Amino acid sequence: MVESATVMQSMSRMVLARRELLAYRDEELRLIEEEEQRLMEAEEQRLMEAEEYRLQIQREEEAVLQRQRDEEAELQRQQEEEEAEELRLEQMMRDRAQREREARVQADRAAREKSDREARDRAEREMQDRLESERSELERRIVDVQALVRGRLARKVYAEMRGWTTAIVRFQAQCRGVLVRREVGDRLTTWGRIEAGVRQVQALARGHLVRQRLREHRTHLKRNINVIVKMQNMYRAKLAGKAYRTLTVEDTPPTPRLVQSCAPLLEDTDQDLEEELELERLRQKAVRQIRENQQTGRILDHLDIKIALLVRNRISLEEVLKQTKRHFRFLDEIRRPVPGSARGMYPPPVPLAQTGGPVPANSLYSLRNMDKESRRKLEGYQHLFYLLQTQPVYLARLLFLLNQGGSRAMRQSMLAAASSASMAGSNGQLSQRPSTDANSGEDISISKLIETIVLTLFGFAQNAREEYLLLKLFCAAIQIELSSISTLQEFLRGNPIFIKLAVHYNRGAKERKYLRDLLQPLIRKVIDDTELDLESDPLVIYRTLIREEESRTGEKSRRAYDITREDALNDMETRTTFIRHLRQLRVLADEFIAAIQQSLNQMPYGMRYIARELRRALTAKFPDEPEAQ
Repeated sequence: MVESATVMQSMSRMVLARRELLAYRDEELRLIEEEEQRLMEAEEQRLMEAEEYRLQIQREEEAVLQRQRDEEAELQRQQEEEEAEELRLEQMMRDRAQREREARVQADRAAREKSDREARDRAEREMQDRLESERSELERRIVDVQALVRGRLARKVYAEMRGWTTAIVRFQAQCRGVLVRREVGDRLTTWGRIEAGVRQVQALARGHLVRQRLREHRTHLKRNINVIVKMQNMYRAKLAGKAYRTLTVEDTPPTPRLVQSCAPLLEDTDQDLEEELELERLRQKAVRQIRENQQTGRILDHLDIKIALLVRNRISLEEVLKQTKRHFRFLDEIRRPVPGSARGMYPPPVPLAQTGGPVPANSLYSLRNMDKESRRKLEGYQHLFYLLQTQPVYLARLLFLLNQGGSRAMRQSMLAAASSASMAGSNGQLSQRPSTDANSGEDISISKLIETIVLTLFGFAQNAREEYLLLKLFCAAIQIELSSISTLQEFLRGNPIFIKLAVHYNRGAKERKYLRDLLQPLIRKVIDDTELDLESDPLVIYRTLIREEESRTGEKSRRAYDITREDALNDMETRTTFIRHLRQLRVLADEFIAAIQQSLNQMPYGMRYIARELRRALTAKFPDEPEAQ
C-alpha cells in the first residue's frame, strides 16, 4: 500500500509538473504572439506615417504649382483689365457725347408731352374717384354675403364633428405611432450613415495634432536658430582647434583629410603679415588714445577745482597756468611717437609756447573772462541743448507754429537768430555748413532756420547718436502735423514742416549719393528723349495740335480754338494723343517705382525710417482709408 501511495504521489507530481510546463509554454506563446502583434502594429503605423508624409509633400508641390498658375493668371488678368480700361474710357467718351445729344432731344420731347400728360391726368383722376366709390360699395356688399355663408358652413361642420370624436382620437394615435417609428428609424439610419464620417473626423483631428506638433517643432527651431548656429560654430571651432593642435603639437601623424582642411591656414602671405602689423599698430594707438583721454579727464577735474578756487580768490592765476602747462607737457609726451612705431600716426605736437603762454585778455577762451556767472550760463545752455536734443517735441511744436504762421515777434526773433548763426558760420566759429541766401519769403526763412539752427543743433547727423535724435525729431514733427488735420486731402494739399526737414536731411553725403545713383539714369533718360511728351491737359493738347496743323499747312485751322475740356476730349485726334501720353506717363512711373523698390537694400536707414514712421502715422490716423490712398 505504501508503494502504491508513493507511486500515486509521484504520478500526481508529474501531472502537476506537466501542467505547469504546458501553462508556461502557453504563456510564452501568448507573449510571443503579443510581441509579434505589437511589431506588426508599429510597422503599420510607420508605413501610415510615411504615406502621410509622402501625401503632404505631394500636396505642397501641388500648392506650389497652383500658386504659379494663379500668378500667371493674375498677370494675364491685369493685362486684360488694362486693355478693357482703355476701351472703357473710349466708350465712355463716345457714350457721354451721345447722351448729351439724346438729352437735348428728350428735353424738347418732354416739353411737348407735358401738356398732354396733364390733361390725361385730370381725366384719369376723375374716373378713378368715381370707380373708387363704386368699388367700396361693392366690397361692403360682398363682405356681408361672405359672412352669412361662412356662418352657415361653420354651424354645419360643428354639427357633423360631434360624431367624429372617437375616429379622430384613433387616427391621432395611429399617426403618433407612425411618426415615432419613423423618427426611431431615421435616427438609426443617421447613426449608421455618420459612422464613417466620425471615423474620418477623428482621422483629420489626429492629422491636425500631428501637423501642429510639426509646426511647433519648426517654430522652436526657427526661434532658436541663433543658438543652434552659435553651437554649430563653437563645435566647428573646437574641431578646428583640435585639428590645429594635431598638426602643431601632438606627435601622432595627421590624416590626409585633416591636412586638406587645414591647408589654407598654412598659406601665410606678406599681406597677412602687413594686416597683423597694422592691427597691432592700431591697437597701440587706441591704448594710447584711451590713456590720453583718461589723463585729460583727471586734469580737467583738477582744473575745474582750481578755477573755482581762482574765482573765490583762493589761489593765483599763475598756479592755474602752471597746471595748464603741465597738462600740455603730458600730452606732448604721449603724442610723441615711440621708437620703431609708424610715423605720421599723430599730428605734430603743439609747442608749449603756444599752449601754455599767456592768453590775451579779450579772448573768448581767457580764464579771466570765465567768472561764476559765465559758468552758470554755460551750464544752463548745456542743459538747454541737451533738453532740445532728447525731447524733440519742443522743437517740433516750434517748427509747426512757425510753418503755420506764428506770431510776428517770434518769427522775427527766430529769423534774427538764424541770420546771426549763418554769419557766425561764415566766420568759421559756429556753423558747420554754409547757409542758403537770405531771400524774402516764408519758405526761404523756414529753410534758413532749419539749416542754421535745427541741423546745427544735431550736428548735421554726422554720428549715430545725433542721427538717432534727429530721426526722433522727425517722428515728433509727423505726429504733431497729423494731429492738426482731419482728412487725408488736407495732408496732401498742405506743406508739412517735416517735408522740409527731410529735404535738408537728404542733402547728406550718403543720401545724395543714393539719390544720384538711383534717379540720375532715369531723369537723364527722360531728358534725353526729345520725342517724349507727357502733357495730360486735353485743352493744351488740342491747341498744340491746332498750332502744329497751322504751321504745317500755312493756313488757319477750321477747328474752334476756345472750347472746353470736354469738347477737346471729344476730338478723336486729341483723345488718341491724350491716351498715348497717359500710357507713356504710366510706363515712366512704373520704371521709377520699380527702381526704388529694387534699391531698398541700398537705401539709407534714415530715409526708410522716415517713410515707415509716416506710413504708420497715416494708417493710425486714417484707418478707414484704402491702402491705395
